[in-house]
Amino acid sequence: MISNILVATDGSETGARAVDWAAGLAVGLGVPMTIGHVLQHGARVEELSRMAEAEHLVRHIKVEMHPHIGDIPSNMDALFSGVFSGADRERIVAVIGDEIVARAARRAKNVGAKNVSARVVSGEYDEGILSMANEIGVDTIVIGHRGLGRVQRIFQGSVSQKVNQQADCTVVTVR
Repeated sequence: MISNILVATDGSETGARAVDWAAGLAVGLGVPMTIGHVLQHGARVEELSRMAEAEHLVRHIKVEMHPHIGDIPSNMDALFSGVFSGADRERIVAVIGDEIVARAARRAKNVGAKNVSARVVSGEYDEGILSMANEIGVDTIVIGHRGLGRVQRIFQGSVSQKVNQQADCTVVTVR
């Protein structure tokens, strides 16, 4: 029986579908759910740039951090290839992560989920998701399928594959 759900999202369209699916399951079963996101402070610019609604998130950062950081560029590439210090970049990545889970929590509540919490951790994606699952004590993890090409998947594997192989609970991959 499912009693506690963790849905991992990176803010992408696939992540949003995973949030919707998990929220529907939580509503149907009347169980709590946690929205989880893993920050990778050392992520490449390309990785950060692929986040869904990246330009909207940058605008959010401008509003959220304006008093602390001046001249925030208008897009992710400019943001992370600019002149910001490591500490400023880490704060910006943290604000992005907080906004991703806040938006996902609102989305889940709009679907009808009642007991929704959010958690943001740092680290490797798969390890962070598994760590959250163990700390929260979930019995189901819902994660989006990233959609890597066959060659890329052979060499890198996907986060959803790694989580599925290593989790001690049920893992649902949403496409």
